Amino acid sequence: MYKQKTIFTVIATVLFVTNLANINNVNFNHSQTVQAATKKLGTLKVKGTKKVRLYNFSGKATKYYAAPNKEYSYTAKKYLKIGKTKHLAYKIGDNSHWILAKNASLVKKTTYKKAKIVMPKGYTRASLLKAYQGKPSKAFINACIKGMNSNNFSRTSQSESKKDNLTKINPAKLTKAQTKELGEYSVRLINDARKALGLKPWIYNANVEKLAQDIATEYTTNKRGINNGDHYVAGIVRACKKNGFNLNDNYVEDMAGFATDNKTMTMTEMKKNIYFGLKQMIFGYTGPTELQRNDRQFYREWEHAGDLFNTQGSKHDGDYNYYGFSISKNGNVYSMHYISVPTFIINSSEYNQSFEL
Repeated sequence: MYKQKTIFTVIATVLFVTNLANINNVNFNHSQTVQAATKKLGTLKVKGTKKVRLYNFSGKATKYYAAPNKEYSYTAKKYLKIGKTKHLAYKIGDNSHWILAKNASLVKKTTYKKAKIVMPKGYTRASLLKAYQGKPSKAFINACIKGMNSNNFSRTSQSESKKDNLTKINPAKLTKAQTKELGEYSVRLINDARKALGLKPWIYNANVEKLAQDIATEYTTNKRGINNGDHYVAGIVRACKKNGFNLNDNYVEDMAGFATDNKTMTMTEMKKNIYFGLKQMIFGYTGPTELQRNDRQFYREWEHAGDLFNTQGSKHDGDYNYYGFSISKNGNVYSMHYISVPTFIINSSEYNQSFEL
């Protein structure tokens, strides 16, 4: 077994969170007839910070206005003749009121998509093993650069769900449900890559999750973190023994991290941090942000990838692990602990003294 190294990343993730306010906020007090629903064509909002006049279908100004802090559905568009000039306009509300296009901007439809890790052509276990042993080929580094570029969830406005965009979390005080969600999310990404390499999936496990939490507690209690430059081996060993493993070094932790002065963030932002950390480990990238991803000098460490893909040149290559995930905090630095226990350790009477799956 090989002792793992750390990656320290500082990632500034810009989130574009769409605030879907109640639309059609124009009040009309006269009676209406019941009619079939009109198909929504899109959403718009007022340009600038001032209310704007609405018009009727014949181009005459009404006494109604659209507010600058609202979003409105529009169901039609046409040119209105106002005076001697034609103006493109959008129909909003249920009473045939129109807003001029020059006073509105269209709101881009928000789409949600699950984050994935897609392995580039040329990234094989054989080429990874050479890199793990310190002899990466030029072609393999090229594949890693391609992988860093094509797997872009961490640097785009994409999110997995509206709920993720709206849910605020404290990474240092996650609920059990949030911890499980992030654990299952991160192992799903790992398994995307493992499947592409023909490997068996890792398995998220509640008792390995407990081990992960105990390791995070060791880091927090002893004011350690990824900013210290290495794994906190003494704490890892104590946590392993507490959970029934007879291990005298770090054989279970891969670690990445980020720094922020914010105590809370959205679930989307946290998932992007996890994604970037995994991407760095898989592709051997040691740059502090995405900006250096095309610079070859930052591709130089594949020990993490060897762990994630059970490819280290030992008789246990091709094995699979049981997995848990945790986060610790030291100052403004958050360490992400990707904890995994290989099946050979689980099944060993020498290493496993009382741990049960």
